[in-house]
Amino acid sequence: MRKGDIDRFFREAAKEIRTPVRIYLTGGIASWFLGGDRPTEDIDFGLRASEGKWMEVEGVIQGVSRKLGIPVQFSEDIGRWGMIGILDYEKGARLYKRFGKVSVYLLDVGVWSVGKMNRYYQSDVDDLRAVLKKQRPDSGKLVTIWARALRESPRSSSSVLFVKTVEDFLKNYGQEIWGSRFNSEETTRKFRQTSPRQVVG
Repeated sequence: MRKGDIDRFFREAAKEIRTPVRIYLTGGIASWFLGGDRPTEDIDFGLRASEGKWMEVEGVIQGVSRKLGIPVQFSEDIGRWGMIGILDYEKGARLYKRFGKVSVYLLDVGVWSVGKMNRYYQSDVDDLRAVLKKQRPDSGKLVTIWARALRESPRSSSSVLFVKTVEDFLKNYGQEIWGSRFNSEETTRKFRQTSPRQVVG
């Protein structure tokens, strides 16, 4: 799939959607626009539709997916796709394009990164490295977002794993992203200070 296929998909969907819809791109597809280049075969997104219009819009999107042969994965609340997530993921998102009644947004890079940290497969690590090197968000603000996601999520077996994942990423890739002066221990300390005590100890 190419970037142009994304426009083609939502342009086609907009032909049948008659109610305002907001799309929030996430996952591998969003990484293309944020600086990554790893191939992906589907479109992941959050969908916000007018009250009572969800099923109607869902039917259109599924129909376009079958017509174009482009797989999609979407829900009303992508903030809970994983055990660790952010509920108000719309905040900070920036408009990508409008297609009729369909407005497509890109998540804030920090919010987007939570989903990648949550899974932390090698493909997610590759996406994180590429995107964060391109976007260069402030490392302190980024770990504050990760800590907030941890605080706002129900305690689970994934909570401690998320902490270990963050620490592993900062230790192994921090200097690659933020330069040789990056201090992984100091940044990890900030993450721990703003995370739930019952999780980090």
